Amino acid sequence: MKHFALLLLLLFIPFSIACEDTDTGKNKYELGQVTDGKEIYVDECVDNNIKEYFCSVEGIATYSILPCVNGCKDGVCQLANEQPKQQAPIIDKFPNLNIYLSLIIALIIIGLYIYFFKFRKKKDY
Repeated sequence: MKHFALLLLLLFIPFSIACEDTDTGKNKYELGQVTDGKEIYVDECVDNNIKEYFCSVEGIATYSILPCVNGCKDGVCQLANEQPKQQAPIIDKFPNLNIYLSLIIALIIIGLYIYFFKFRKKKDY
């Protein structure tokens, strides 16, 4: 019975250490490395983004490209202790407001033209 338990333990050891992440998942503010068998993957900067390695649910090393608002340096996203290098896009709450205002002004001008030159009777002095 002892040999059977030892055999089971030896069978499950390779599966339990198949993938290991030093920064415990998708942590873009801490440099980490993922060991998958004999391969080692280290988090790295890609432009202003980070290539963050982690272990998938299946226990395989994979990565995601995550944005770094304050830039990336040495495989770590910079914290917000300075002004962001890249700002979020400005979302226009009323994207067609200029078109609507132009149409309203045009309708007012057309209405005044029709009133003064078509329907208003000329007075004789």
